[in-house]
Amino acid sequence: MMIVSSSPTDSGEASSQPLKELVEHGRYLEVLLSDAAKALIQSYAQQSPPPTAQHQDKKTVGLAAFNAFLQGNVTGPVLDDKLLAEVENTFGLDGDMRKVKALKRRCLAELEVDGVGVYAHVPMLELFCFARWLLLWEDEKDRLRVNVWHYKLLTEPSLGSGSTFNKGLQWCEVPSLRGEIEKGLGTVVSNGDAEEGIEKAMVWIMLGQEKKAREVLERATKDRGFVYTLTGALGKRTKFQARSTSQLVVLAKSESAEGTDGKGAAKPEGLKLNDDTLLEELKFDKEGGETDLGERDDKKEDVPEELRDIKPDEQPQLSPLDQIILLVEATIKDAFSPADTLTSEEVLPFAVRVISDRGKTNWQIYTHALLVRSRIEVHRSRTMERGVLQMQAVVDQVVVDTTRPEPDQSQHKERAEENGVPEIKVSVNGDEAAPVHSKPKSFFPAAKPSETAPPEVRLQYIHTLSSPPRWHLESELAYSWAGVGSLVSAVEIFKRLRLWAEVALCYASNAARDDEDGRGKDGETKAKAIIRWRLFNKTGTAPTDSEQDPDEEQVDLDSIKEADYCGPERRPAPPNAPRLWCILGDLENKAEYYERAWEISGQRYSRAQKSLGEYYLQQKDLLSARGAYKKAVHVNRLSNELWNRLGDISLRLGEFSDAAEAFGRAIAASDSNGGDDARTWSNLGSSLYSLYLERVKELKQQKQNGVHEEAEASAAQDDEEHRAKDPRTLLTQSLNAYKKGAAISHDNWRIWDNVITLASRLRPIAVPEVLLGLQHVARIKKSEDAIDIDVLRLLLNEAVLSVEKPTGSAGVYEPPRGSNERAVIQFLETSVVPLITARSEFWELIARERVWKRDFAGAIDAAEKAWRAAMGGASSGGLLPGSNGSVGPDGKSRNWLEDKEAWALVVERTDELASVLENYGEDVPEIGSKWKGKARLAVRSVMGKGKEAWEDTEEWDRLKGLLEGLR
Repeated sequence: MMIVSSSPTDSGEASSQPLKELVEHGRYLEVLLSDAAKALIQSYAQQSPPPTAQHQDKKTVGLAAFNAFLQGNVTGPVLDDKLLAEVENTFGLDGDMRKVKALKRRCLAELEVDGVGVYAHVPMLELFCFARWLLLWEDEKDRLRVNVWHYKLLTEPSLGSGSTFNKGLQWCEVPSLRGEIEKGLGTVVSNGDAEEGIEKAMVWIMLGQEKKAREVLERATKDRGFVYTLTGALGKRTKFQARSTSQLVVLAKSESAEGTDGKGAAKPEGLKLNDDTLLEELKFDKEGGETDLGERDDKKEDVPEELRDIKPDEQPQLSPLDQIILLVEATIKDAFSPADTLTSEEVLPFAVRVISDRGKTNWQIYTHALLVRSRIEVHRSRTMERGVLQMQAVVDQVVVDTTRPEPDQSQHKERAEENGVPEIKVSVNGDEAAPVHSKPKSFFPAAKPSETAPPEVRLQYIHTLSSPPRWHLESELAYSWAGVGSLVSAVEIFKRLRLWAEVALCYASNAARDDEDGRGKDGETKAKAIIRWRLFNKTGTAPTDSEQDPDEEQVDLDSIKEADYCGPERRPAPPNAPRLWCILGDLENKAEYYERAWEISGQRYSRAQKSLGEYYLQQKDLLSARGAYKKAVHVNRLSNELWNRLGDISLRLGEFSDAAEAFGRAIAASDSNGGDDARTWSNLGSSLYSLYLERVKELKQQKQNGVHEEAEASAAQDDEEHRAKDPRTLLTQSLNAYKKGAAISHDNWRIWDNVITLASRLRPIAVPEVLLGLQHVARIKKSEDAIDIDVLRLLLNEAVLSVEKPTGSAGVYEPPRGSNERAVIQFLETSVVPLITARSEFWELIARERVWKRDFAGAIDAAEKAWRAAMGGASSGGLLPGSNGSVGPDGKSRNWLEDKEAWALVVERTDELASVLENYGEDVPEIGSKWKGKARLAVRSVMGKGKEAWEDTEEWDRLKGLLEGLR
């Protein structure tokens, strides 16, 4: 759609309007053709210093250029080609291809950061650079927005299998720019402006900071008085569903509906599901849904009072900013939660709530809601088709609305010949007549002009939504097509975008496939050829001829060969040359290519050293790998992945201090909640524990050498360093690190086992930590073999048996609430007892615990079960064993009639049973004076079965003495 705007030469009325009014009405090109703008553009073209702050039109012109760039690359509608050509001429280009190329190279150089160039072929890049030249010197908000879009120009949204789009943006290769953005986020003060708060939340999401994003979003939500919740309501999802079940739904209500009755009634078309099973929309029970919510209220469920009377399918219209809040909440869940079914179920209702609003919705907000819904549906079998097609429709809308019409080819040819520049042709799939810039056709019928929104409406919330640029959208669509098996569609999209690295990676990933037209055959070889085409000139080219742009060559990608491009390197190198060199290094497994990437980037491209480090790890050269990763973290201190890898290598080399520092830096570089990776915390705990062992060994050696007192005197001079090296401090820090890791990955029994080990080594032992670890191990593994009997015995001795009980009280003693002894006893009775099946030593501990609390009947029962388990008949009734199998302390099954250790264990348990019966039998009414008979029966049964095998042993004499004492 062409925006209706007149040329300044045709409309004196328009040109006489104040520039701010023109910006407010979306007439950005007219602003750029004003006298004030022309003067500024000429200053930029001549590479003069930025204008002084007194230039009154500087910000207005900068915003016009910025918005024109965004309209032409993000939202549409397409800019007026005649006016845009006049603006380009203002830059002094005049159709001269040499000047066009020179300006393009200048812009690319200005935008390069840390060795990373602009990600894709971006139209109107000079407008963004001009706007950046002006706005970087304005207020903090404008500077932040320019830096955020600069970041998007450099960021490649690389999606892997099953990952979400937003996760792909969180790898930081431009730490310098990221640091500027974080600085801007801290400088810009919202002052109660909810819209700014929402915008900052989206930026934090882009940077991978979940906690900070949630903090500012919650503050903005509170400032607006917006109330929403994710809850359940009875309803039906399928056409043949007879019984209503609980369905997830977002209930939301705006404090006020401002902005819902203004401009922006037009919105993109949402595709129908058209499924033979699923309903187009959830069908909620008219009465059941209301009753269900009412029952939730009665049970004090977490449903805000303001929402209790709202029916799921009759919700009030939301204001635009509140709709964006729901989409930001969905984006946070999508970006920071595992890519699984549960996440999809929680994210989808937020997008559906925005899409289902019956009133007017802003064009760009509705577009973003459709995109969020598509990202979820594309990973579900029943909705996959609608998800991919809806994303295709959204991309088509953006691409068609932002693609500049092709100029008349004859005029283009004449202009090129006049300037002495040959006509440029780029082949696509061998078709030399297919120009790269051909306007893409829409998969669905294009919207009529009356069915679209004007630019000022589309751009109204673009920063708050943080809408992706068209090349990110098309890349996401390409990965979606690849995800459903259509690699051909993905490759064609990347070709159109001139994302040659992605084209090569698609071929390489499909190297094992050989489809009908042979695209999958020799995919890795073709990938190498494409990368070499971008980096090298043709074979046999002289070094003096190496300045030719690869886009000026006629290349058939289907027949391109690796051997065709072994000439000298291209001069100048492509903007994304460091990345291309790294990809070539991955394909050919050559370290010199990674070194070349590092050199070309001016030693700023961290991924080059990361790849080099991985190469050395493959060669088992840990020292060289550590050196490479040290260089990587030196230029990119914001990447927790790099710090983690450096820590791993240092740990393997035994450099525990360096490892601990690296893992600490990884945690600091991660989300502000202290890191989101349990593995990092666990490795930090391992490093600190290794330092603890080293320190203990060092102190022991000093003591043996007689230098202990001298070392203490030296340490006293530097208390801080002494405390840092104190073994107890190191052990406590290690324990805390393991606890944090276990809290993040609470189902990882190995981390909990480390918590137990370290907590039990403290003196006195850390009872709560040991108990917590044992509880989780028992919960996770549900086996008696998972519990360390020595640790359990230590815990019982330290926390229970060593505690003095009140004297004089009768009956079973119950420890005070909240005490360690009560917690340990409860764990033994409720968690350990149900797990015991064959190991008698657990029953022995239970018997000691019950004796301590004066539960004598329970103690006798436990002692009897310990004896039965040792005999091998824990499940048999009475005192007679059912078998001769026994489980020793090591958990291995043994025959006590043959194994001496098992025989000794049986004798030990028999003695313990007799002792418990003698000491406490008379105090148990059910036993009383019968205790002696029960004890004799147990001893005789063991002697009767073991006489032949063990009559002449020491244990046999012990049983004889025990039986003699019971007469």
